[in-house]
Amino acid sequence: MWTIRTRDPAMPDAPDHCYMLPSITFENLAVEYGLDPDDIDELLRVAILQLEIPAKMMTSSGAARDLLRGGRPVTLDNAESTAQAREAHLKRIALVEADHVRIAWPKPGMRVLARTLDADVSSETEVDPYQRLEALKATYRPDRKRMGEKRMALSTVLGREV
Repeated sequence: MWTIRTRDPAMPDAPDHCYMLPSITFENLAVEYGLDPDDIDELLRVAILQLEIPAKMMTSSGAARDLLRGGRPVTLDNAESTAQAREAHLKRIALVEADHVRIAWPKPGMRVLARTLDADVSSETEVDPYQRLEALKATYRPDRKRMGEKRMALSTVLGREV
């Protein structure tokens, strides 16, 4: 389980917003959209930004014209192919990234105070977010067998090859 912490720079005094992101999300994205399962940086970027896709982008009136199919937004379930689903999803991600959310990846050597939860007490300690993220990314290993099983199950549900 990954915790993604977001902050609105326009509201520096507001509390951070945290998302709990199951690590299986990365395999799911790779299967659903045909993304490279070994590219953890791209999978993480898509996983974070898809949480910010505005609901209006997913309506007939709010979606960009080239993201419509039969008057409905192209999604995984109505796309004619994985390539079409991927293209539509990544276009929405690009729109979010351009107009709504910027990801500020940690830089090497940066130090911040972070709350740590100990068995006895909650305290703050100085951490290097870059090192923490790199260590976490190094633990990700896609399970090819499980991905193959998901691909077969999803193909059955969608009625097309994934």
